[in-house]
Amino acid sequence: MKRNRIVLTLAGLAMVSGMTPLASAQALDKSDLAPPVPSMMSPDLKGQGRLVFASKTQDTGEMLDTSNAELSFLFRNTGSGPLTITQVKPSCGCTVPELTKKTYMPGEQGSLDVVFDPKGKKGAIARSITVFTDSDYTPSESIIVRALVKPVVISEPMVLPFEALDKGKGFTKEIKVYGRTDDFKVTRATVDDTDTFSIEVVDGGEVEKNGENLRLQIIRVTVKKDAKPDNHRAQITVRTNDERKPIYTLATIARVIGDLKTSPVRVTMGRLVVGDTFEREIHIRSKSGKPFAIENAYANSVAIDATYEFEPVDPEVRNDWVIRIKGTVIGAAPRFNTQLHVVTDVESEEQLTIQMYGQLQAQ
Repeated sequence: MKRNRIVLTLAGLAMVSGMTPLASAQALDKSDLAPPVPSMMSPDLKGQGRLVFASKTQDTGEMLDTSNAELSFLFRNTGSGPLTITQVKPSCGCTVPELTKKTYMPGEQGSLDVVFDPKGKKGAIARSITVFTDSDYTPSESIIVRALVKPVVISEPMVLPFEALDKGKGFTKEIKVYGRTDDFKVTRATVDDTDTFSIEVVDGGEVEKNGENLRLQIIRVTVKKDAKPDNHRAQITVRTNDERKPIYTLATIARVIGDLKTSPVRVTMGRLVVGDTFEREIHIRSKSGKPFAIENAYANSVAIDATYEFEPVDPEVRNDWVIRIKGTVIGAAPRFNTQLHVVTDVESEEQLTIQMYGQLQAQ
């Protein structure tokens, strides 16, 4: 009997026809992964179809994060009437393109071909796919893809955080980069904020990690002593001699504290929906007690419509200022993250940035 295929594309789990299986040791044999489709017809189901998968879970086993893995989930309509697949929805929430075939007659067999994309993932991974039908007996069925992903290049951490540092006090931290080839090297590492950070690469030799012999390269990142007081975030570009991952990016964040102290250090919006109003308050104080002035405060975001008012707590002293943020959510931003810019007259602290973040949902 001819077997039909469903074509689906999504991030993390890409379901497409004609894709190449994972190479060498990671190659997958569909006949090994999918047991025979049930051949027995179900009892009379009052003219309705019924979706039955031969196997609801498949495992790629160990795989590197540089190659895709292809799997096939075989199914059959074991009902007594036509079965229509109305939707195929992956757990990642990506949109589902048009299916090449939706309706299956009684006894007809089909195949849901899945390509798992491991890029950007590591460790034990499980992704589910829910298949919806027009049958009252099987309105939905879930299938699961499992994998144990090993990055070809391991970087720890991916985001290098520094503790709050006082102005004039530099500090150095390390990122460890592990490669799988005998001659692995980080050939170059650069940072896009050279006013705040410096960077160097050191060879760490061969090391054992989680039972594997790997080559270690150490990226040393330093916050400079003359870094300006502010919240700093920079991108680190790493180049290696492994052609499977010749270039990729990391990040580093640091907060350098000068005379001005912000409370809170970040503005949390929480969970809001479009149409909600909000009010937030921030204090900026002089640790030395010296008077200063805030000259402007603003943020650029299409998700909120807000005003930013500021004034000294005591107009006579002027060493403690309050910024009041009042606004309305006008657009959805599930991962809302923007910067509040504060302009002052304090030397070396003329421009401060305060992170604003939250979840802004549609109604």
